[in-house]
Amino acid sequence: MDFQSQYSKRQLNGTVYIASRRVLDKKLRSELESGAGELYLMFKAPFATYSIDEIARVASELGEIFVMRFKVDFQNNSRGFAFLQYIDASLQTEAIHVLSQRFRDINLDIAIYPSRNSKELIMESSDDPSPYHVYEQMRSLCAFTGVRVYEDRPRSYVYIFAYINNDAAIKAYRKIRENIMLFGSAARISWLPNNRTVVEDDFVPECCQILDDNLVPPDLKTCNCFSFSPKNVSLRLENR
Repeated sequence: MDFQSQYSKRQLNGTVYIASRRVLDKKLRSELESGAGELYLMFKAPFATYSIDEIARVASELGEIFVMRFKVDFQNNSRGFAFLQYIDASLQTEAIHVLSQRFRDINLDIAIYPSRNSKELIMESSDDPSPYHVYEQMRSLCAFTGVRVYEDRPRSYVYIFAYINNDAAIKAYRKIRENIMLFGSAARISWLPNNRTVVEDDFVPECCQILDDNLVPPDLKTCNCFSFSPKNVSLRLENR
């Protein structure tokens, strides 16, 4: 099977994708889409000399690629980095050593690391709009897999949105920044630092309303806390 029949190639904004055409088992695809085995490839300048086709062909010698995300600028030249995943996620450790040498053999200076797969964004906002309004606006912009909302001080909220993987989080980050005024004049969006994690709280809210499958809004006069858990999505908003 030749390379073009085995892989598809497309570009979306500043990312060129090379992806396997193989139909995968649902469980395996879900694991890979969540970032299993992802590698971060960092190039040495000048970046314009790096070609995604050449890098992908070399990478595919080790194993079948699930997806490569090659970041480009407005002239479609490399921005100096890419992300790579194999269908066999266990190849991650071997790839760090084998591919580094293979790239050196063809005069490509590429450093390879395990990807951090950063996929959580943190947003700060005031009470205008309300947490429920923020939730509805975010759902319309870009699908998230989970959100936790905290009232860190009166009428001021911190939202932590989780996405399926880094690629989805990057798209959401760009979309949110383009529409940040939807969340109030004081709203700010940034990446949740990798050394911070979101864990279950020690407190239990006095009340928490549950949305039904039609997303009927809760009575915010009763309690500004609600949760909703459709398939593969969990949401929890809590008042401190």
